[in-house]
Amino acid sequence: MRVKKVLAVALSTALATATLFGCGNSDDSKAQVIDLNMEEVLAEKPSGEKIVVATNNAANGRDVWLLENAKEAGFNIEIVQLGGGDVTARVISEVNNPTLNVVWGPSEDQFTSMIDAGALVKFEPEWSDEVAGVSEVNGYSWPYEIQPKVLVCNPDIYTEETAPKSWSDLWEKEEYHGKYAVPTSFEGNTNRAIIGGILGQYLDENGELGVSEEGWSAIKKYFDNGYKTPKGEDDFGNMASGKVPITYTFASGLKNKCESFDVDPLIIYTEEGEPTNTNQIGVVANSDVELVKESMRFANWLGSAEVIGEYAKENGNMVANSVAEDSMVPIIKEVKGNYKPEDVDWKYINSMMDEWVAKIQLEIY
Repeated sequence: MRVKKVLAVALSTALATATLFGCGNSDDSKAQVIDLNMEEVLAEKPSGEKIVVATNNAANGRDVWLLENAKEAGFNIEIVQLGGGDVTARVISEVNNPTLNVVWGPSEDQFTSMIDAGALVKFEPEWSDEVAGVSEVNGYSWPYEIQPKVLVCNPDIYTEETAPKSWSDLWEKEEYHGKYAVPTSFEGNTNRAIIGGILGQYLDENGELGVSEEGWSAIKKYFDNGYKTPKGEDDFGNMASGKVPITYTFASGLKNKCESFDVDPLIIYTEEGEPTNTNQIGVVANSDVELVKESMRFANWLGSAEVIGEYAKENGNMVANSVAEDSMVPIIKEVKGNYKPEDVDWKYINSMMDEWVAKIQLEIY
């Protein structure tokens, strides 16, 4: 077994050791420096010390699943449920006085923001090789889930021949006007990914906010010709009933939504590909060394093939762990075998997203 690293490997010795900074990276922080052997830390049994898990992944009974299974494994956890953006903002705001210990669910770009703020510690789980190639390795956060956003259609209204073939078909072809749902809020990762997936096809360094005039025209037509689902209605329910027969969803939501509305939708794999991110897990820096070690053990347990496989079987997630792929439910196996990630500059897109959203809310939506 390879010896795992926490922050930096001491190459001069057979034992890999690491420097762990317990606080943030501000000039006045009093960081505690210790040496850890990652292999030894992860080999220890759970201590039972309470760890606080912040997640945007607790809806539809997933929090109950996690609490029950963590307790059975010997972990004592408290779950704080927040949106991905809110989790990120809170972790960064608490960099010198953390109240959270493990972050589970935000996207890789949100984790990058936490890493840049000095809010996380490096660690390498035992299953790192099993998620190799899924996302760029940063040493702080590790993917457990792949999350493409897919178009879905009512199967009684559309066939593969009559359904849209690309996102642009929605606003360019009159036959789909008023037939597809569009985002009505802009905080969630899925809605922002839809916007990024459209505008990302029209990047222009000389254009407004890095987008060509054609791109801003496209996003305006997308919203103008779509259906803004009002409160009290559900976009997936509208698709299932045929009221608004085209919508979109994140892959891990398919199982529960299909069961809730008793529908087997037509999933569209678009010509340009699907807006895709990975959701990841990381450990928050803290001056309490034993708390950090317990947090690492929990993160290592949760992302393991056995545990994340059972989670996917229950909740319908597209796993990042290659050893757990057989545990995915049939609809997710289908998606994983057919989708292709949209090839756009997501790093730039995410760096501009707040400005794009502001323009859309003020001038377009």
